[in-house]
Amino acid sequence: MEISVIVVTYNSSVFIEKCLQSVFKMLKRVDHELIVVDNASRDKTGKIIQEGFPKVLFIQNPVNLGFGMANNLALRRAKGNFVLFINPDTVWNRGDIQKAIQFLREHPKIGVLGARLVLNDGSWQKSYGNFPTLNRELKEALYLPKFFPQSKWSKGLFIYQERMERRAVDWISSTFFLCKRDVMINIGGFDERYFMYYEDIDLSKRIRETGKEIYYYPEIEIIHHQRIPSIYDFGESPYIYFHIHFGLTFTIILRYIMIFKTFLRIAIFSSLVLLTGKALFKEKLLTNYKTFKFHLFEASKVIRRLKNGISEPTY
Repeated sequence: MEISVIVVTYNSSVFIEKCLQSVFKMLKRVDHELIVVDNASRDKTGKIIQEGFPKVLFIQNPVNLGFGMANNLALRRAKGNFVLFINPDTVWNRGDIQKAIQFLREHPKIGVLGARLVLNDGSWQKSYGNFPTLNRELKEALYLPKFFPQSKWSKGLFIYQERMERRAVDWISSTFFLCKRDVMINIGGFDERYFMYYEDIDLSKRIRETGKEIYYYPEIEIIHHQRIPSIYDFGESPYIYFHIHFGLTFTIILRYIMIFKTFLRIAIFSSLVLLTGKALFKEKLLTNYKTFKFHLFEASKVIRRLKNGISEPTY
């Protein structure tokens, strides 16, 4: 079998039908299987898949296992030479999967391809970036990568200005993550310590450490109906990442950077709300307030748990 496509769902009834329709359309000339793992959705996600897509191998978990663990569950069932992880809140807009697979075959040093992601309005979404460091997190806090996207000295975690050509990058989003199945098997799949977020950055880093490159491949374009997390800086996941890759001291310093970052944003969006009264700024203010409270009160508990329970990477 040429390719296994894996989708993990959680309360995805609004998006899943169009997502699967687009995937089947793009794979109609390719020998494939489609595996959907549902993480105990409380909406009609399971019903939509079972009634509308009988060819899908559907796995319904009794509890929410998290994004990485659910993907690993499907990976163990996958039969394809290649595997594609794709989010349920997407529509595959354009791009030939056969050409992408051929590109990987012709370039054995490349381990993973990521797609061009766009938002609902067609604007480019941050699709790849640089590996996190304390320095880059601090630059993100000060908006330097956004205001000075072309400058090397302002290099942060995310890329804010699109570069249209294929290129090697540090990490690509797991919204669309195409690789040889052997590449995933050799590194042990997703690190299941991440419940959600940062698992794609960690995955890219571990693949890079095997000598493979991570590539941005804009010939494939994915519409991503991005759902903003209530904790905007991705909850405990950055702390897990820093603890695994940099150790406890850097993880503690990260917390203070996150507190500073969200406090600064609260000040900025409070001013914008007072000046404009716009609902968008009110929403961003509320989100950053929740995030600030998480880093101020909950992050210390996360760090304590990491200190007591996780000391070494599992790979």
